[in-house]
Amino acid sequence: MPGRLAIYDDKSFKKDAQNLIKNDMVENLYPRYNIAPTIPIVALLNNGNYLYAHFGYLPSWANSKKSMNINARSETIFEKKTFRDSFINRRCIIPINGFYEWAKEDKEKTPYFVSNIKSNYLGLAGIWDEYFDFELNMKIVTVALITCDANEKLGKIHHRMPVVLDKKDYSTWLYCSELVEVNKLFKIYPSENIKLYEVTNEVNKVLFDKATCIKKLEKIKEEKKEIGQLSLF
Repeated sequence: MPGRLAIYDDKSFKKDAQNLIKNDMVENLYPRYNIAPTIPIVALLNNGNYLYAHFGYLPSWANSKKSMNINARSETIFEKKTFRDSFINRRCIIPINGFYEWAKEDKEKTPYFVSNIKSNYLGLAGIWDEYFDFELNMKIVTVALITCDANEKLGKIHHRMPVVLDKKDYSTWLYCSELVEVNKLFKIYPSENIKLYEVTNEVNKVLFDKATCIKKLEKIKEEKKEIGQLSLF
């Protein structure tokens, strides 16, 4: 159930999805290393628009932002009134360079960064809708990730993970009207395709958004040790 994401380089995704992007409203991506719910994130909608969307799904009929969801379970997405219409009509792809999960032991929570071994990004299955934001006095696009059971590697930390799409399936996910075929894409991403490592607990802070978020904790410790040794001379 990833609640923190990172997207700092979307070039590979744009190349893989170039035939699907009809209107690039992002152009030059603003790098973000610690995206929390409500913060804008990029998404490719099934109308061809590649844009920034509100991370946190709100159906058009929602009365307030209190009903926001950042995830929708793949097993029940068609059964839930909140998600059903968007699953049928408004699917999207959310490209990220990685996401964070926390290993829990007693009262301690240790953050890990999860990314793709075979590529520099993950194309996540998502849904979207337009919600009228009364504070902004305008409609905004809102999105949620779709989740499934975690693979064996990630399952040691958390029991859920995002549904990751193969690039050959992007078009099917966005445009196929046969839900039987769409449901086939709800596969657990293989353990051998992901890497994960411990990172700084600074990512716990919503306002902390630096490249060090995704750096291996052991690397950070090594660098601090070297700086400390140099300061002795």
